[in-house]
Amino acid sequence: MTKKAQAWGTDLAIGFMIFSAAIVFFYFYSFNYTNETEDMLQILTYEGNYIADSIMSSGSPTDWTNETVQEIGIEDDGKINETKFERFFNLTQSDYNKTKTLFQTRYDYYFFLKNESIMGSEGIGKPGTNSTNIQASNLIKVTRFTIYKNKPTTVYLYIFEP
Repeated sequence: MTKKAQAWGTDLAIGFMIFSAAIVFFYFYSFNYTNETEDMLQILTYEGNYIADSIMSSGSPTDWTNETVQEIGIEDDGKINETKFERFFNLTQSDYNKTKTLFQTRYDYYFFLKNESIMGSEGIGKPGTNSTNIQASNLIKVTRFTIYKNKPTTVYLYIFEP
C-alpha cells in the first residue's frame, strides 16, 4: 500500500511542476505580446507621421520630377501643388515600391483627400487599395489639414502592416 501512495505523490509533484511551468509561460507570453503590440503601434505612428510630413512638404528637390525625386512632397506655401500631386499619383501608379523606398518604410500606405477625387481615383497608395478595403493586422490613420483648389481640405494617410 505504501508504494501506491508514493507513486501517487510523484505523479502529483510532476503534474504540479507542469502546471506551474504553463502558468509562468502564459504570463511571460502575455506581457511580451502586449509589449510587441505597443511597439508596433509606436513604429506605425512614427512612420505614419514621417510620411505625412514628407507628403505635406515641398519635397526635394523643390521642383522634383519622377527622375529627380529624392523626397516626395506635394505642397508649396501651405497649399497642394496640383503638378506635384499629379507627379506623386503617376509615380505611385508606375512604381509603388519606389515610393515606399523614398518614404523609407516597409509598410504599405494609402493617401487620400476627404470628398475629393485624385485623377479619377479615390486616393494614392498601394495598388488595388481604397479607404474601405484595406486588409491589415495593424493600421494607423494620420490626419492633416491643407488647402486644395483654394478650399480647406482634410487629408488622410493610412499606414498599415498587411
